[in-house]
Amino acid sequence: MKVLVTGGSGQLGSYLLDELMKNHEPLGIDLREPSIGEHRPLVSRVDIRDLIGAKKACEGMNVVIHAAAQVSVEKSVLDPRSDADTNIIGTLNMLEASVSAGVKKFIYVSSAAVYGDPQYIPVDENHPKTPKSFYGVSKLAAEHYVRTYGDCRGLGYVIVRPFNFYSPRADPMSPYSGVITKFVQWARQGKPIMIEGDGEQTRDFIHAKDVARMILSTTESSIKNEILNCGSGRGTSINELAATLSSLRGGLEIEHVGPRTGDIRHSVADVKQATEVLGLRPEISIEDGLASFF
Repeated sequence: MKVLVTGGSGQLGSYLLDELMKNHEPLGIDLREPSIGEHRPLVSRVDIRDLIGAKKACEGMNVVIHAAAQVSVEKSVLDPRSDADTNIIGTLNMLEASVSAGVKKFIYVSSAAVYGDPQYIPVDENHPKTPKSFYGVSKLAAEHYVRTYGDCRGLGYVIVRPFNFYSPRADPMSPYSGVITKFVQWARQGKPIMIEGDGEQTRDFIHAKDVARMILSTTESSIKNEILNCGSGRGTSINELAATLSSLRGGLEIEHVGPRTGDIRHSVADVKQATEVLGLRPEISIEDGLASFF
């Protein structure tokens, strides 16, 4: 099966290429060159905002996995037009290109950011969608385009909503890196781990390799026109996260600073639907995932 991965040089895209290379014929597109040597022959420099380039990339593909995105909540707040250009117009281009090329299935990597503040825990796929950031708005708008292309153009789709995924392949130099990447940087440098607020806020952390495995499963299965959460189904407090990292490094100081404005208090995925449909569960525990950084 020929599969195109947009964002093929990114954290998730690289794991997707790893998984797809085992049994399929993957190609990737990105604006950056891959950091992994064996991926370099597979990934071409294409901007998803360029419809002509997107159409050429989709030629001959059976499945498109659309993982390319502007992923920073903070950046979306600073520049919502650029965020929309990548996440909405870029997705629209990939959808149009997929239809033109006769692609059979379009897998869209969305985000738990579409839910906004959870009204109940765990968060299932039917939870109200009230995003708190322009990033969440753009991802939700793109979901609507994906679903409507399914209705109006007959394009089979699966929408996957990952929660907080992480891995050693996340860019540690990015100012928008996630909490695990930041904590690991401090731990490697022997610096105190700085927790915003009381640290009792919870997140559903899942390793990017487990996210890639789930997406691969949707690629290989017959399911279509589904929306699925992707998470561990377990809430981990920021205090737990810091304590685990501290123990891995032989004991590090942990400090608390002021809370971040607008921070969501608790976020945990309900993954029953994905488990029932795909028969998958995450394989990498948070403890093992953190240990893989060192």
